Amino acid sequence: MDRERFGRYLILDHLIDGGMAKICRARFLGEQADKVVAIKMVQPQFSKDENFRIMFMDEIKTTFGLLHPNIVQTYDYGMHQDQLFVAMEYCDGRNLKEYLDKLKERKFVFPVEISVYIITQVCQGLHYAHTLTDKLTGKDLQIIHRDISPHNIMLTFDGAIKVIDFGIAKTETNSEATQAGTIKGKLSYLAPEYLEGHELDPRYDEFAVGITLWEMLCSRKLFKASNDLAVLKKIQECKIPAPSTINPNVPKELDEIVMKALHKDRNKRYENLDQLNRALIKFLFSTYPDFNSSDLGFFAKELFKEEIKKDREKLFEYGKIDLKPYLDDLKREQSGGGAAPAESSSGEAAPAAKAPAERKEQVLDFGFEEEEPATKTRTRARRGQTKSKVDIDEKFGHLNDGTQELSIGASKTRTTRRPMEGTKRISKPDLTKTKRTGTKTNVRKVKKKKKESGLLTKVASIAVLGAGLYFGYTNMGMVKELVGLEVHSDTAVHTQTQRVPSSDIESEAVSNVIRESAGEATITLKGFNKHKQHVFVDGKQTKVDFLNSFKVTTGKVHWIRIETSGREHFIKKISPADGDNENIEVTETNYQPYGYLRMSRNCARGSISFNMFGEPREESLPFRGKRGIPFPISTKKSESGEPTAHSIYFKMGKQNIERKIDFELTEDSFVDFCELIL
Repeated sequence: MDRERFGRYLILDHLIDGGMAKICRARFLGEQADKVVAIKMVQPQFSKDENFRIMFMDEIKTTFGLLHPNIVQTYDYGMHQDQLFVAMEYCDGRNLKEYLDKLKERKFVFPVEISVYIITQVCQGLHYAHTLTDKLTGKDLQIIHRDISPHNIMLTFDGAIKVIDFGIAKTETNSEATQAGTIKGKLSYLAPEYLEGHELDPRYDEFAVGITLWEMLCSRKLFKASNDLAVLKKIQECKIPAPSTINPNVPKELDEIVMKALHKDRNKRYENLDQLNRALIKFLFSTYPDFNSSDLGFFAKELFKEEIKKDREKLFEYGKIDLKPYLDDLKREQSGGGAAPAESSSGEAAPAAKAPAERKEQVLDFGFEEEEPATKTRTRARRGQTKSKVDIDEKFGHLNDGTQELSIGASKTRTTRRPMEGTKRISKPDLTKTKRTGTKTNVRKVKKKKKESGLLTKVASIAVLGAGLYFGYTNMGMVKELVGLEVHSDTAVHTQTQRVPSSDIESEAVSNVIRESAGEATITLKGFNKHKQHVFVDGKQTKVDFLNSFKVTTGKVHWIRIETSGREHFIKKISPADGDNENIEVTETNYQPYGYLRMSRNCARGSISFNMFGEPREESLPFRGKRGIPFPISTKKSESGEPTAHSIYFKMGKQNIERKIDFELTEDSFVDFCELIL
């Protein structure tokens, strides 16, 4: 398929089509190096407008010198084929608005710690712009963004945060000033001083940053009404509820920070964004000492897992494009053999037209705002579909009505490979024989790939195969992944019932049986609170991922237990099939006082079994590292006035003989197990 070349760039696909401009993903055509960039191309009718060109150059002058890890970098600009353009750093991710929408669809809210971290990075980028000095003249540029909102904060899938779109930024070098009656920026993110006509300073951006943080914590718009006039009235009144009144997971210390940034009187806000950043950093690491910036990358990749997979496939295809014809065509063009070369910042920059005597007030608005007219289409090429914008705020309502906070505690969870059920370690004589046979067979096959793989790869494959044989099974997928080869094994596999011949067909059949026995289902908990609840699967505590999900093996019954301090356990019995995606709605249970069964010394080894809230339980003895096993206290008294007794069944060591033991508990009391069995 022929692709469009735009000057020194090869257009790969369109990301966004707006009213005044479109943003495309492109590849820079360079002989020594090439890279993927984002190109904003202004529509021809606007590119020819002198007023618009002046504003465009204002934006370029504002952004071209900004070099900060939290601000999208501008690489190039100019005019090509009667179109103004600017080439920028490509952010492989989504904007914050898209994250919020994605979470609302799933009835989730940003984790508090990730919300705070994102805003600290935004503060750092904006403070840099606010305090930037022209290196050649020494003049303070005093850049104020004026359009901070979730739309203009990019979160890459690798965990980077970038402020974008300084299109209406106010600087000391701008060629036009704000005129009365003209609103610049998104309506819902204006500060009260803007409406009162005061001169803007960095505290204006601080207010918009505060709104953005509030909306992340509360998963709803702060200033929202039926019409624009009502929105402006709400901004003017500036009556803002503390985030914790909507999201109970927000600590009071964070309430104070947010409310100070959102104070109606800008003199009572933080003096600058560096101070706000310092307050947030101090809160973040004092309240969440285990937080790491890499958690955001894990969070993003989990949330947009499917989109990332599809986009990677696209990029791999783009990487196969033969650039030589395009490079040759570019050389002919630059040597005068083709079309006129593009005017750019690296050559002849697009000239700024002289301002006419009278110019109409015009805002540099590229049509990417939240409320778009029906005639504008927002094309999401990365998703491969067009998605209409919907107002999800009203659909899900109050956080206390089912919206939940995402857990990030599973970011460091690892998956351990272990033998599947139904296999056993082969005996020592068989092991020696099999290792010798298996190694010889696979060395012959690896030799066939000597030219491709080399000696190091062969040794690695043999070592991996040997390790697999020691445990009585070989994970061929793991071997391929580690050494990058198609390795075939004739290893004999032992099961509990029969010895399987080592023919290719039968080995493949056994592999299929093993894979089927290792089937997985995904369980997602709705209404789960990671700060107050713990998950147990078949008696073992389990961590959940960012979307409060975890995997269980299929082909067996599982008991899911959610423990909440001071309440009855939430119990669910499931038997999922392969590939299932099952949602469990965790409902609030009744209040329940507990007592404890404990072991004061190591007096017995074995296990106890009992039933609690309908779940069959088994615990190993001794209770090491535990306060004890909590048992519910019955609120109903027996006829004698004593609490109802509990029954447990005790087995010593590997014996099968069970001994029934009854005991009674009162609230917050302890019963010593060792005394019961003496």
